Amino acid sequence: MSEKNIEAWDNFLFLLDWLLAVESRYPGHLQFGLAYVDYESPRVLGEAFGAQRAAMKLDEVSHSLRRLFRKSDLVAREGSDVWILVPYTPADESLADKIAYIVEAASQGGLQIVERDIVLFSLPLEAGQVPPGLCAREMLAYLKHNREALALREVVLPAVA
Repeated sequence: MSEKNIEAWDNFLFLLDWLLAVESRYPGHLQFGLAYVDYESPRVLGEAFGAQRAAMKLDEVSHSLRRLFRKSDLVAREGSDVWILVPYTPADESLADKIAYIVEAASQGGLQIVERDIVLFSLPLEAGQVPPGLCAREMLAYLKHNREALALREVVLPAVA
């Protein structure tokens, strides 16, 4: 992973931790969106391109997303997981469509060989949906694991050979 992506990931976790802390202290005062782009089979990418080339292609996707989103939106990647943190916007369909378009365009360099899911969450979640006191990493893992129950919307971009 490039130095720029490592820095973006650290900033992303710091801000998400801060948002979670503010939300726990002042419940109901913040609303923000979180999008998760899941490349279904990183193993297939690694086999097709080699691990280093696949990582470079994923870096290109996250760089494209950072360039095309607003400066107030944070884009970060860890492994094959790409996360986008955006101030709350009620137009979730346009956000999903925008992310799908960007991911599809950025994938044309070869990443389209695997299915890509784009999952939108509206945070904070309702009381009882998330265990209290989770840090940013734990929250992301929890959302990934429970995405079917917690997602606001999911868009699937099928694999193209």
